[in-house]
Parts: sequence; C-alpha cells; structure tokens
Amino acid sequence: MIVEFLLYSLVFFFITGVLSPFFIRNNKLINYIAHGMAALGSLAAVLCAIIVFSTGKLQILTSLVMFGEAVYVRVDYLAAYFLLTVGIVGCIVSVYAIGYSREYLGDTCRYRVMAALYNAFLLSMILVVCVSHIVAFIIVWEIMALTSFLLVNYEHEKLETSRAAFIYIVMTHVGTAFIITAFFLLANKAGGLAFLRLIEAAGSLDVWTKNAVFLCALIGFGAKAGIVPLHIWLPRAHPAAPSHVSALMSGVMLKTAIYGLCRFYLDFLGTSFAWWGALVLVLAVVTAVLGVLYALMEHDVKRLLAYSSVENIGIILLGMGAGLLFSAKGNGTLAALAWAAALYHVLNHAIFKSLLFMGAGAILQAAHTKDMEHLGGLIKRMPYTAVWFLAGAAAISALPPFNGFVSEWLTFQALFYLPQSLAGVTGKLFSAFLLAMLGLTGALAAACFIKAFGIIFLAKPRSSKAAEAEEANKPMLVSMALLASLCLVLGIWPEYLLQIISKVLTGINGINAGLAFAGTTWQAAEVHAGTTGGSLQMPVVAALFLVGAIVAWGLFRVYGREQVHKGETWTCGIVPTARMEYTAIGFSKPIRLAFKSILRPQHETVVDLSPNRYFGRRLSYHVSIVDIFSATYRPINAGIIRIAQLMKPIQAGSVQLYIGYITAITVVALILSTWW
Repeated sequence: MIVEFLLYSLVFFFITGVLSPFFIRNNKLINYIAHGMAALGSLAAVLCAIIVFSTGKLQILTSLVMFGEAVYVRVDYLAAYFLLTVGIVGCIVSVYAIGYSREYLGDTCRYRVMAALYNAFLLSMILVVCVSHIVAFIIVWEIMALTSFLLVNYEHEKLETSRAAFIYIVMTHVGTAFIITAFFLLANKAGGLAFLRLIEAAGSLDVWTKNAVFLCALIGFGAKAGIVPLHIWLPRAHPAAPSHVSALMSGVMLKTAIYGLCRFYLDFLGTSFAWWGALVLVLAVVTAVLGVLYALMEHDVKRLLAYSSVENIGIILLGMGAGLLFSAKGNGTLAALAWAAALYHVLNHAIFKSLLFMGAGAILQAAHTKDMEHLGGLIKRMPYTAVWFLAGAAAISALPPFNGFVSEWLTFQALFYLPQSLAGVTGKLFSAFLLAMLGLTGALAAACFIKAFGIIFLAKPRSSKAAEAEEANKPMLVSMALLASLCLVLGIWPEYLLQIISKVLTGINGINAGLAFAGTTWQAAEVHAGTTGGSLQMPVVAALFLVGAIVAWGLFRVYGREQVHKGETWTCGIVPTARMEYTAIGFSKPIRLAFKSILRPQHETVVDLSPNRYFGRRLSYHVSIVDIFSATYRPINAGIIRIAQLMKPIQAGSVQLYIGYITAITVVALILSTWW
C-alpha cells in the first residue's frame, strides 16, 4: 500500500506541475510550484525505489487495457534502480531549476510552457522505466522524445537551436523505429504485448529472432544513448537546451536508453552469444575514445560536456559488453562484476554529469557566454561554483576518492579477466587493447577537465563579462553541493550501492550475483578467477589521503616558514594580461597533433595587414574540428532529399486525389491480407 501511494503521489505531483503554469498568473509563484512539485515527485520516486529494494518486487495492475491486455505498472529491481537514478537527479535538478529559471520569468507565455514541459519530461522518464507493456512503453517513450525536443527548441528563434532540435528529433525517431521493430519481433513469438509474456518466451526464441532483436535494440536504444556513429545529435542538442534541461537530458535521459538495453539483454533475450559482447565492446571503445577526443577539442563548455557524455556511455557499454561475453561463456561471477561496473557507472554519470551541467549553467548565467576563450578568473568571482565544478571534474576523471573511480576500477577489473572467456592469443590481445583504450580514455578525460577548469576558473578574466561575474544564487549552489557530496559518498562507501546492484542482478540467467557480491565488505573488486585477483578498499584509500594531508600539514607547521608577498606574476618585468594566458585551443594542441589523422583539424590564419610592417599587425588563428561521422550522413541526407523531390508531384493539393490514394492502398492491403 505504501508503494502504491507513492506511485500515485508522484503522478499527482507531476500532473500538478504540468497544469499549474496555466492556472496561475504570477510567474515567481509558478517557478516555485512547478519545480517544487517536480522535486516532490522525484523524491516520491526515490522513496518508491528504496521501499522496493527493502521489501521485494512490486506489481500494480491498472484499469487501463490495451489490445485486450491489462497494462501493468511493474517496478522490479531493475526498474527500481533506474527509478532511483531518475529520482535522485530529478529532485536535485528541480531545486536547481528554481534558481536557474529566474532569468526566464520575463517571457511569461514561453516560461509557462517550459515549466509544464519540464514536469512532463520528468514524468515521462519515470513512466518509461515503470510501464510493462509494449504499446504503453512506446507511447511514453515518444512523450519523452517530444517533450525533450520542445525543451531543446525553447529558443527556436536561433537558427543553430532549431537545427539542433530538428537533428535530434530525426535521430530519435530513427531509433524509435528500430525499437518498435525489436518489440514486435518479440511479441510475434510471445503471443502478447505484456513484458511478462516477453520474459516467459525468452527461452523459446530461435537464433535468428534473437540476433535480429539484439541488433534492432542496439541500434534503437544506441541512437538515444549516443553510441558512435549514432551520436551526431547529442553535441548539438544538449548545449541548445536550457542548462537544467541539459542536466536531465545528459544525466538521466541517456540512461533510459541504457535501461532499455538492460531490459532486452537481461530479461527478454535470455542467454547471450559471444559475438554480441564482442560487438558491444568494439562499439564501446570507439565511443569512449572518440567521445573524449572531441570533448578535449571543444571550447564551448556545454558541447564539451555533451561529448563527454558520449565517452561515458562508451564506458558503460564496456561493462555491458564484457557482461554479455562472460554470460555467453558460462562465467556468471565475472558477468556479475561486469554488469555491476556498468550499472554503478549509470548512477555515477547521472550524478557528476548533472553536477557539471549545473556548473556550466551557473557560469553561463553569470558570464553570459559558453565560450571558454571568453572566460577565466572565475574562481575569485564564483568560489563555491568553482569548488563544486572541481568536484565534478575530479569524479568524471575517475580520481579517488570520488565515485567515478569506483565504477571505472570495476570496469578495469572486468576487462582484465576477459582472457578467462576468450581463449588464445586473440583473447589476450583483445583484452589488452581494451584495457589500454580505457586507460587512454581516462587520461584524456583528466586532461579535458584540467583544461576546462583551468581555462574557466583560473588566471585572469578574458572578457569584461567574466570580470563582472557574480556567484550563483542559493538554490543553485545548494543543489550543486548536494550532488558533489553524493560523488564523495558513493566513492568512499560503494558497498551499499553494490548491495542494491546485487539484488538487481540476482536471478538473471547467466549471472551469479550471489557469489560475486558475497560478504559484508566491498567484495566486487575482490573477484578471483584462476590464479589472479585484485582488491581495493575505498575507505582505506580515503584514510590514506587524510593521513597524508595531516602529515603534510604537520611538517609545514614544524619546518615551514610562511612568508607571503603579494604581487603580480613575474613575467620578465611586464605586467601579465589575459592575452598571455593559455587558450583552450592552445592547451589541446598536443593532443590535436597526436590524433590529427582522426580529428582532421582545419587551420585558418588571418593577418590584418598594417602600413607599418613592424608594428600594428594583428594575427588571428582559428581551428575547427568537424566530427568525422557528420560527413557520413551527408550522402544519406542528399539521397532523402532527392527521393522527396521525386515524390513531390504526388502532393497535388487535391482532396479527391488523396482520397483515391487511401482507397487504392486499402484495396491493396485487403488483397495482400487475403493471400496471407
């Protein structure tokens, strides 16, 4: 009864948030009510997930019937885990939105629409992980796509924004077509549309159907998650949306695609094949490396974070691919370790990426620019934002004792044991290659966020707006502080979340979660296979850091001689200016040169000539990086346009002719159905 009450409560909260903007005239009151209801609804989702994990599986039958079958709102452990992810981030981002949305209050009509869409977007993501019927899932999936499209297109008067929204909606519907295909291939074999029937029919699927469903699900949900080469919408759409929406899209919406993959690969398809895992691993490593490379080249802070999301989706897929491979080879213990790494990184990325987008929103609101070349010195103007952004940067760079380190460590452990399931030299080389690429990804991610933090917050301001920036308001700072604290807590005490993940994986075919997570301490990193093993205790690591800091402070107090002289940085007698600082382009140049065959940078140098050949000349240097996969879609785009032009004469403007088309198609359909 408690869980039912919470489920109905969260729906009530969100519906109230959707409707309230159209019945209240005061925009300030709308801001508090709409986002307050969103926070309460998300909190109800968190409580619902906690109760499910503490009491067991839950299944609620609603009165809605579709195609002769009752639609279930079914919250099992897998749904509860993603419900927990959506709820935690949704609650904190909604508090942030109370402060961030104040700049939109002047545009009354558009702001009301945005507030209503924000609640509808959150509710749709919650329903995606809760509904247990194919048609209901597709409906709420489309609602999620459309509401996010409208939020991305909020500033539709900007050409770049409208183009980004268009590319997003096209790609998400291409993905939806493959998702529908995967579902109905399963429904054809299961004889029903309820998820429970699909799960029951998993053992009776033939090989062809399994392989077809696997590929359709990978393409469909992969387009939504941003897997390379289906990622081209992501670095365009996320920066275009308002920052609190960007935090939800990158932190949570991408995880609904991961939920879809987990639901198919863990429930609907039963046993896996080894080539599934190998294919996912190859796509994962390409996604991770290219994502972080393009992130490192960016100087738009929100595009940088968007490309970084592509990288982290690749890291999640590394765990999933290894899990599929271990399950196919009958190694259930290592499969549990790999899936645990993937699921842990799902929540980790949701938290620290939302934190970083919220920090980017605070920077944008204070300095009115996303271009890092026009920022700098913000640590003096926005010290609290700088601290929270630094915490998110450390977490996403997998630095201990933050949470990103734990999930990437688990991923390293899983990949290290791949030769246990891939015999011969090929398996060892493949494992070594994946480990090296994951290590490279981590190193590049650290360089990327050193660049981001250094260029944005350190040195001198590069523009007058950066020099006049002011600290973010209290709701924004409090929400960022909460997420930064979660990054630290999940990094120091991971065993509690791993116990939850063990419940998610328990009972799934091919996974031995009980053995992998045995004991009361953090055993996930102590899995032994053959004669090798590895272990790590995060509280011990944190204690070592603390002891080291205390020892260093003590030595400084005993032997250090504090002499403080304040003055400008020494630059050979010249007072330093912002023109002498490292730029974002200059910082990334060594990486750009090392990977120029992949990145294909285009340089442009413009010299402003002056009559005086020795003084007064200005030199402008521009570098542009074009995503190599963007060119892949241009021939497809051109082909679609040509086909559309050929079909244009059909649109004659005659209603009678259109009725004739419908009649002819109906007759053909009846004839074909008679033959079948």
